[in-house]
Amino acid sequence: MTTHDCQVLVIGSGPGGATTAALLAEAGHDVLLVEEGADLSVDSAPNYSLAEMDQKYRNGGLNTTFGKTPITYIEGRCVGGASEINAALYHRPHEETLDRWARDFQIDDFGLDRLRPRFEEIERELHVGRRADGLAPSSRKLIAGADKLGWRHGQIQRFWRYDGQGPRGRRQSMSETMVPRARSAGARLLADTRVVRLITRGSRSVAAHALHKGRDRVRIRFDHVVVAAGAVQTPLLLLRSRIHHNIGNDLRLHPMIRIAAQFPDRANDPAFGVPVQQVEEFKPGLTLGCSHSSLPHIALWMGRDVPDRRQIMAEWERIGVFYVAVQGEGHGKVRSLALLDQPLIQYQLSDQDMRRMGQGLEHLGELLFAAGAQRLFSPVQGRKPLTRPDELPILRDLPHGSRIAVSSIHLFSSAPMGEDHSRCAVDSYGRLRGYDNIRVHDASILPTSPGVNPQGTIMAIVRRNTAQMLAAGL
Repeated sequence: MTTHDCQVLVIGSGPGGATTAALLAEAGHDVLLVEEGADLSVDSAPNYSLAEMDQKYRNGGLNTTFGKTPITYIEGRCVGGASEINAALYHRPHEETLDRWARDFQIDDFGLDRLRPRFEEIERELHVGRRADGLAPSSRKLIAGADKLGWRHGQIQRFWRYDGQGPRGRRQSMSETMVPRARSAGARLLADTRVVRLITRGSRSVAAHALHKGRDRVRIRFDHVVVAAGAVQTPLLLLRSRIHHNIGNDLRLHPMIRIAAQFPDRANDPAFGVPVQQVEEFKPGLTLGCSHSSLPHIALWMGRDVPDRRQIMAEWERIGVFYVAVQGEGHGKVRSLALLDQPLIQYQLSDQDMRRMGQGLEHLGELLFAAGAQRLFSPVQGRKPLTRPDELPILRDLPHGSRIAVSSIHLFSSAPMGEDHSRCAVDSYGRLRGYDNIRVHDASILPTSPGVNPQGTIMAIVRRNTAQMLAAGL
């Protein structure tokens, strides 16, 4: 067995963990950053390719919830976590969302005014801005349709740097930014190492047991530990460590449903990656946007029941994939399956979620027809493509069950923050209730669905909480 000693152990190198490790190391603390996945560069494989999914996604991206309507979700499993595989989109959260969290969950010293300096730091240090290389064809279709309908829309900012490294710039993922910062300040990185459980004595955790590359046992001793393994893996680790209070009881997510649209002219250029235009008209409850539209994605989201599928796929450049994302009202649970060493994720979409997705699809269909779409391929298995606007009301009728493909890339709220002891797992600054030296710094602590891409919100809250951690002497 290999033994490591450190002052602060940070488990997980995604946006929460990498930010924590960098700030603590730069403040002079001895930090060990542990990551279950491999240490790979941001361009180790083509974006959204099978090779990337094999390298950087947990289970190759094939994760699902159990419930009336299964939901496919993805998790990053590499140094940098989800920041290595997402679209690098950046949002500040809606002020009313932060105010509602502060009020309903009794979060101290919280709100947009309190977090604004943290957002400004992120935007400056991680080169947040709008893309400088033009808009994808599908983005232009979205703009055309929204303009005809008089709907507000906008280009979403990204963690992206244009510095002469190519016409399309470079994603500012954690492996490009905060992880190198942490290591430059003296933090040590231990990749390919999965923390199995924390060892606790009374109100403190004193050590962690881990496996390196699935076989070599590792023991890590520390004074403080920050768990930042994500909204599924963080509660799973805590539950395996026999820490249960309000852990994994209220998982939330952003349900997404996609639709493929065929146009008479070009609507697709995969070289742009994920298009960055979104319709603002219905936020935060409902977001309409463009999805990545590579050939495999088109095949997936067009469905398998289209009669002239082969001919349509031959003209793939005329097809774009678009999405509806809703601010989920459903609830789920994360539970540990000891014998399988895998999580059981139970999730029930609410009736409101189903209505919002149906309404969103109808709105999206209206926009796409306004932009010149010839056919919309229904996301409901077995239904015929739509060719006229008067057919759109059928999109409102979404059946629960496996006939619809619902997915999510944003999960949170499995260890919510706040001073409401009846439902909060951590306090207002991320300290695990009942423990002196365990903190949680990831999407788990967001109280409910934020309604926007959560990475910026997570990083701002983690910066705030790490500052408090330093001020308190850890």
